[in-house]
This record gives sequence, structure tokens and C-alpha cells, in this order.
Amino acid sequence: MKKLQKSKQAMLKVAALALGTTLLFSSCTLSSATVEKQKIGTLESVETTYSEAKHHALNENDLVYVTKTGLIELYLDTASFGVSVREVNTGKLWNALPTSDVAENKAAVLEATVLKDGKRYKLNTQDNSVAFGSASFKPKEDGLLVTYDLALDEATANSAFESLAPDALYVSLTVNYTLTDGAMYVSLNCNEMLTSENCTVESVELLPYFGATTEDSESDYIFLPDGSGAISYLKAQEEPVKAFVPYGADAANPRDTADKQPSVLAAFGMKSGESAFSALVEGGDTISEIITHSKTEEEPFYRVGTKFFVQDATVIGKEGKQTQHLGNRHGGEVKICYRFLSNNNAGYVGMATACRELLMRRGLLSTKPIAQAEYLPFLLTAQASAPKSVTNGAKILTDYTELEELLALMKAKSINHVLVRYNGALDGSLKQKQLKHSGLLGGLGNEKELKSLLGYVKTQQFSLFLNVDLLSFAKVNHTAKSLTGDAMHVTEQNPFAAYSGKEAIDKKLLSLDEMTKDVEAFVNGDYDLEFGGYCVDDAGSLLYSDYGDAYNRLNAADLLSKQASTLSAGHKLMVDTGNVYMLKNADVIANLPSACGYKETAAYVSVPFLQMIFHGTLDYAHNAINLSENPEQAFLKSMEYGAVPSYTLYFKKTENEALDATYHYEKQISKAAKNYEKANEALKDLRDARMTGHGKVQDGVYFTEYNNSTLLYFNYNETPVTVNSITIAPMSFLRIN
Repeated sequence: MKKLQKSKQAMLKVAALALGTTLLFSSCTLSSATVEKQKIGTLESVETTYSEAKHHALNENDLVYVTKTGLIELYLDTASFGVSVREVNTGKLWNALPTSDVAENKAAVLEATVLKDGKRYKLNTQDNSVAFGSASFKPKEDGLLVTYDLALDEATANSAFESLAPDALYVSLTVNYTLTDGAMYVSLNCNEMLTSENCTVESVELLPYFGATTEDSESDYIFLPDGSGAISYLKAQEEPVKAFVPYGADAANPRDTADKQPSVLAAFGMKSGESAFSALVEGGDTISEIITHSKTEEEPFYRVGTKFFVQDATVIGKEGKQTQHLGNRHGGEVKICYRFLSNNNAGYVGMATACRELLMRRGLLSTKPIAQAEYLPFLLTAQASAPKSVTNGAKILTDYTELEELLALMKAKSINHVLVRYNGALDGSLKQKQLKHSGLLGGLGNEKELKSLLGYVKTQQFSLFLNVDLLSFAKVNHTAKSLTGDAMHVTEQNPFAAYSGKEAIDKKLLSLDEMTKDVEAFVNGDYDLEFGGYCVDDAGSLLYSDYGDAYNRLNAADLLSKQASTLSAGHKLMVDTGNVYMLKNADVIANLPSACGYKETAAYVSVPFLQMIFHGTLDYAHNAINLSENPEQAFLKSMEYGAVPSYTLYFKKTENEALDATYHYEKQISKAAKNYEKANEALKDLRDARMTGHGKVQDGVYFTEYNNSTLLYFNYNETPVTVNSITIAPMSFLRIN
């Protein structure tokens, strides 16, 4: 389709955005990446020598007061060099080291993985510093500095740094505890780490035993950032070790992320009786992992903590001929904020509230509530096309005229507020061409038909979001490079494989230096005839380093956040999945997780943690209801979690019965309209409300509470249930004000 001429107003807007981008990046010049390679034969793992159990336990009788903020006090055990936080109002102590007399207690304040001469050493503060008498502390006005000089033997641990032997293994780390604004901040400055020659700190696990306990409990739990959020009760687990990678694995660094789940937020917490803590990783979130352990025969504690991969490192090659690659080193602080909650706030609802406040304070989440509207939104993903099996062409599934007709049908069925995500509308379909080379698919229609569609959307006060990829493309001239120098790519499942060809879609990842040029070129293509919004697809769930352009994950997250800001100037912005660095300028999240990645059991349960953070600030939708294995249950879950209804539809029949039964509008539109009617009636006046309560009433029955005294009950059972003299029908809900 022929592009229209740009207006003077659009030209001025583009110039302003380009200038703004130049100013943003003028102080952030990046040079080419440097990767250190070393032939090591075979990487050998070396465990540290265990000292005595007394070095791993905290003695509450020996605690020394340090400082106070709000309702918490900080103490130090000068024998174990572990800290303790005391809640003033409850007397509860949260200890960095357990007080248990467990014989195999191997708890530590910090664990470090260190690379040297082809070996990976696992060190910890207790066996490699405290036991050698090489730990020290220094009080400060608002907290405490604790320094650990770690080594394999006592003599080296207590040696002056300047006099270390060339073959010595030595690492000096300082943990900074700061109490302010009623919270404890625990940090470590990676720039201040001291290491002996040829010694590299690969990772540090900070406070992995904070709050650790041996006690089973039916009511206490660990909160984890799995999917929408999960609570892991303190009892036997089918999967005792679980790990979460904030923002997903880094495609540039092939370290092992098997059996680990991505998360859109770096947060965790623990509930113990009438007390709880909520933790949010504020520094180093892009290089962190959240790791939890349940008690087993080998592991005596229930615990959760944060591991930071401060140095990109990988080993490739066969045993005996391996090469170690060392890349980006994190050059700033890794930091965790702990907030302490008690009584009615001691639970995942209170944890979500604490995280919400911190995200707003850091400018990652808008402080403005959603503008109230007459109707609840309905998210329609209109599938424009599917990729052809052989060429990079596309098979049209919903053109401009058909989309207008579909919207008119929805309007006729009283779906009065539609957010349309037009997916697969750019060149390449689901294998989109690089953004600056991409235009609207010619097969979707002509200029007049597009004008008619956009006019209808405007008249009905709907919103049309053009789906765009910022990072992953079918073809790209400038490809991001991994730590090992390979061109990077990502593989996705093709949902229309039964109709259009291959099961998988392989896409290349864009060089991050090209990102700004791409977005500028896309904005420069903003014409009089324009879409009202953009949906950023891949960048809401995909974050990677780029060794071709010297970007680490922190740089990349900042870059993507700025490009999201550019795209949202004068437009609405939708983000798929919702990694938190993309949300400052977002209006809508599509496909916000609503379930756990790990298997749900009686001891491991999904909760709407993310939804409690986001509700009232932006609209969000879960995965499309019609794509669920159980659409009735998926709709009920979206209601329980305060999400807007979401469907993915196309207009043309494919003649594939299974696909058409799921995706074709004729098969789904009546069901969608009925669900929308129920959702609109129950939730339309709650869009700007905060979710202030959630919980299980009895088996299969849950409640959600909002801050305007609205309560909704949800019954997932096949039979009616009665709660507080109120009967709720099977697979249904009831709203009570």
C-alpha cells in the first residue's frame, strides 16, 4: 500500500523525539565488548572445607544493637557476623543465620562462586572468613558495614592484600546494611570487591538463609515470583528447589537455566506467624536469580534468597579441551530492599502493597490511577495473518474490511469498549521484518479500507494497537552477538502450524546499537493515517546482552524503557507479558501471567500478586480465554484476578477444523459477548480501585476484595456453595458491596 505524505506536525514530533533520544544517550557511550578467553582443559568444581556448626548459627544472646528505623531494629552477632532484624511491635526476630542446632547447618551470610585457574570454587562467609577470624565490621550512622576476607586457609585470609602470593585465592567483600524509611537495604558494591591475581567472582548469593526455618507449618509460606505469584507452604514439596530468572534467561550467556522459570518482577518474601517480610531486588535485578529450598533429608531449612551473576562466564568444548569465556562484569551495586509486615499486613497481599509502593517510588510504575470509563475494556487480538510455509509471505486471516466488520459485530453484541491488538499485520507476519524495513502487509487492503477501519475505531472510541517486534525478526542485517561470539536467535512456537507450515518460528535478535535507529525510522513512518497505539510484543518478555555492541542486561533494559517512552509519545502503549522495566509508559498489559510455571499442588499455589500491584494503575489481560484448555475456568480466573476479558480471533476460515473451532469469530463471538456482559457488570466501576484482599475461603472457593468495600466470591466447584449465608452457583461468581 502506498504510504501517505507526512504532515508538518508529525515531522516536528519526530524531530523532537530524535533530539530527545540523542540527549538521553549522549552520556552513555559504549565501546566494543571485550571477552577474555582461556583454555582450561576441564573445569573442576571445588567445595570449601566445612569448619564447625557454631560458625553457621546465630546466637540471640550475643546480639548487639546497631540502629533503628520506624518499627525495626538492626542487631549484629559479633561471633557469627550475622545480623538480625527485630520488629519492635511484635518482638519477632528475622535472622540472617538460623539459631538452630542442626548438625549439618551450612548456613552463611553470603556464598560466592569464584573462578581461578580452571577451577570453580564455592566459598562462603562462615567457613572461609569467620572461621579464620578475618571478618570485621564498622558501624555507620544508619547501619553497618561487614567485610569478609575469604580464602582457602587462615594465613591467606588474614594476609595484607598487597603481600598476597601470585597463586593465592583471596576475595574481599563488604556487605552494607542500611536502615531507612522503615526498611532494611542490603547491598554489595561490585566495584569495591578485591580479588587476588587471576581470580574472578562469578556469582554471589546474598542472605540465602535470611528467615530460614526448620519448622513445618500449615499457614506459613514463602512467596515466589512464579507466573502471577505463588506461595510455597512450609511442608514437603514435589520440587524442593525452585529458581526464577527475572525477565527470562539471557540469550547472550549460555549458562544453565534449565528447569528455571522466568519472572516479570524480582521479588520474594516469607510469612512467619503474625509477621512477614517482602523483598524487592532494586540493584542487579537484571543479573539476579531468586532461589528457594524446601526442607528435605539433605537440606534442613525452608529458605529463599537472591543470587547475583556479577560476571558473565561460560565454558564451551569437550572435557579436556574446554575454553572459558569471561565477559561483562556488573559494575555497580547489587541491592535488596526488605520491608517488614505484621498482623493484618503479614501475607502476600501486604507484600504486594509494599512492592507496589517501591516500584512507584523508583519510577517504574505510574502513580496515576486509570481514568474511569463507562465500560470495561475487552482485549481482542485480531490475527491479521499467518506465515506461509515456504516463503516469508503471509496468508491473510483478517484484512481491514473484515476487522471493521468484526468490530461492528462485537458492537452489535454490546461489547462497547474494545482494545484491538492487530497482530501479524506487518511485513513477514509472525516472522516480522526488521522494524525500519517493515510496512503494512499489502494483502490487508487499500488506503481507503484502512481509513474506513481507523475512522470506525475512532467513532466507536475503541483503541487500535499495531503489534510490533523491537528485537526479533526473520531477517536482520545487524545481529546481536553472544558471549561466545555467535549470532543470536530465538525460537517460538507457531500457533498456526497446522494451517501454514512449520511448528517453530526461528528469528534473529537485533544488534542493540540498531535499536534507536529502528525506532526512529518507525516513528518517522508515522503518517496522517496512523494507528492510535502500538503493542510491543517481544520486548515485554525478552531481554539480552549484546557482545557485538557492549550492552549488558542493565544497559539493555534502560534502552528498551527509553524506546517504549518514545513509542508512547502521542500514542497508547500495550506491552506483552509485562516485564517491569517496560511498564512506566504502558496503558495495557497483554498476556500477563495468571498461573505458575512450576506444577501447582496443595503445597504450591498460584496467587494474584502481580495483579494486586498493577490493578488500578493500568489495564491488563491474561492469555486469551478461547485458547485455554478450560475456557470457562479461564474466564472465572480472569474475573478473580481483576483482568479484562481477552480473546484471539480471525475472520477467514482456514478449513482446519481444530483451528477454526478455536480461533474463528463465528465459533467464539457469542461466548465472548456473554462473558463480557458478566465482566462489565461486575468490574467496570473497579478499574481504578486497588485490590486490597484475596484468599481461599474453602476448597474451590476464593474471594477478591477492593478498596471501595467491594467483595467478590468465586466458586470453581461443580456444585453450589454457601459462604456467610450467601449461595454461589457452580463455576460462577457473586459480587457483594
